[in-house]
Amino acid sequence: MLKGIPKILSPELLMVLAEMGHSDRLVIGDGNFPAESMGKDAIVIRMDGHGVPEILDAILQVFPLDT
Repeated sequence: MLKGIPKILSPELLMVLAEMGHSDRLVIGDGNFPAESMGKDAIVIRMDGHGVPEILDAILQVFPLDT
């Protein structure tokens, strides 16, 4: 069992974060963002009911940024 992972992070999102490498991009957009236009290889994960600040805070708990 994994401990300390925010409950709003889905298994699919955790997998995408784990697979990210250098030069990969993560976009946190609202409901009006045209996510499907990001390209054919884009992975779209919907998080309906959660706000951008809440999602960003949860992701930064498990995905540190480079300095």
